[in-house]
Amino acid sequence: MKLRRLLIENFRGFRRLELDLTDTTVLIGENNSGKTAVLDALRLCLRDLTSRRRVVFEPYDFHLRDGSAEPAAAEPIRLELTFAEDRAGDWGDPLTGRLLRLGILQADPEDGRGRVIFRVTCAYDSAARDLKNDWAFLNLDGNVLQNVPDTALPALKAEVSYFYLSALRDAAKNFDAKGQYWRPFLQDSQLAPEKRAEIEGRLRDLNDLVVQSHGSFEQAKQRLKRLQEVVPLAPRDVVSIEAVPGRLFDMLAKAQVNLGTSTGVQVPVGRHGEGTQSLAVLMLFSAFLEAWPSASPIIGLEEPEAHLHPSAVRALWELLEGISGQKLISTHSGDLLSEVDIHSVCRLARTASGVIARRVPEGLLDGEEARKLSHHIRRARGELLFARSWLLVEGESEAWVYPAAAKALGIGLHREGVRVVEYSQSDLGLLIKVADALGIPWYCVLDDDSGRAKYESSLKTQPADRYALPYRNLETHLLESGFAGSYEPLMPSQNRAKIGKAPGEPGYWVEYADNLPPRAKTRAAAAVAADIQARGKTCVTPALKAAVEKAVALAAGEST
Repeated sequence: MKLRRLLIENFRGFRRLELDLTDTTVLIGENNSGKTAVLDALRLCLRDLTSRRRVVFEPYDFHLRDGSAEPAAAEPIRLELTFAEDRAGDWGDPLTGRLLRLGILQADPEDGRGRVIFRVTCAYDSAARDLKNDWAFLNLDGNVLQNVPDTALPALKAEVSYFYLSALRDAAKNFDAKGQYWRPFLQDSQLAPEKRAEIEGRLRDLNDLVVQSHGSFEQAKQRLKRLQEVVPLAPRDVVSIEAVPGRLFDMLAKAQVNLGTSTGVQVPVGRHGEGTQSLAVLMLFSAFLEAWPSASPIIGLEEPEAHLHPSAVRALWELLEGISGQKLISTHSGDLLSEVDIHSVCRLARTASGVIARRVPEGLLDGEEARKLSHHIRRARGELLFARSWLLVEGESEAWVYPAAAKALGIGLHREGVRVVEYSQSDLGLLIKVADALGIPWYCVLDDDSGRAKYESSLKTQPADRYALPYRNLETHLLESGFAGSYEPLMPSQNRAKIGKAPGEPGYWVEYADNLPPRAKTRAAAAVAADIQARGKTCVTPALKAAVEKAVALAAGEST
């Protein structure tokens, strides 16, 4: 059974969130956008919930609209999970029969696909003065199915298991004898009784040899025997020393995993670096799922890239793909996204009405657009998908000048969540498609010259306030605005000789810019950026200032 839709209402930071899930869904979004809350919602419904009487929610799980709101007055929490066949008959007769006998299977009259809709709610009970949660199964109209037995909840959990691995992966804790995913390996002894007895006999012999060889143990034993002078103890063998565990389960409980170092030394996994520990726990988790397979596992992974080097993060995705089950992964890593199919990415975006889930739908991009996206954004600059807004600029020169202008104005573009994105080497229409699909606001600056036609077609259906043509081109604009000193050393004399107008005449700077060598333009832009930093905000032109402020306003959720 695959989980295909999750509805969350009034849970933590969500007023209402509808999330469609594929076999692998990668959640992205800034801090506190709700990625962990999504994973926790599934944990509460599919793992922690055991009965109607046991409350699994806490007061701060309720969505509190403002600083004065209290959980007792908050709207009820509602979590709704829809399991669905991808095609009619996918679940097979045995599973279908079990669901029918429970009375929870619904068949879509249009396509015949089976569905199970499970709802969990929690509200403050004023009579009991405490929280009260409830659960039910629904029909396709959203109404509660009647006469569903209480055994339906454990039956659902038997069909769908949920495993969750948080971002805090302490190897010492996870590889402990009590660790959730290591303990089963220690307890899974498949030895025949006679073989066990043989091993334990040898362990006792080995222990006796060690103790007898260590002379100081005898002194300790003689002193410890005097305990019986004060406290009654056993009639014989008052003291024994166990240097080697005598029972197999004791020995297994002390088993530890060592990993080799570059020098060949075997070091306990808990003594390795944080990245190695994190990855080791992830691999243990994968081994657990493989050794103890369960029906339709749903895997929640929080920041699997934690503490890993960027090169290792890119290699990590292949390991994640090898983990069985439906996967829901949250990440902050652009390097990880570089390996992820764009259709698997789901961005949680803040809007004036609350957090919404956005993704690039199948069929939006044609083959060439998908190739360009993979080359220019997904593999090269995956971190752009985390931005709050994009400032779309034509090329490398603008990518130098606009961040410098923002810094001179006291605006931190990274802090504001604004990313400057060049479109001349990519595809402006493609970038706009992807940004709109993922809910990333954008603002575009174009040159008002003869080359604008190839870009205007991508903007003709866009609102007029989402783009501007503030100057003929950036070079002319900067030359006219007092930055000629950055260009003069880069203008060859033979090119200068081609300028027909004299300095100070109308159109002089236009001809000057047209005769600049292409490579000189980007080198000069870097010099302009340094000049802006040195001179400060007074030299930032109104056109540069307006574009930066527009992108920042969009990142903040403002319409102007």
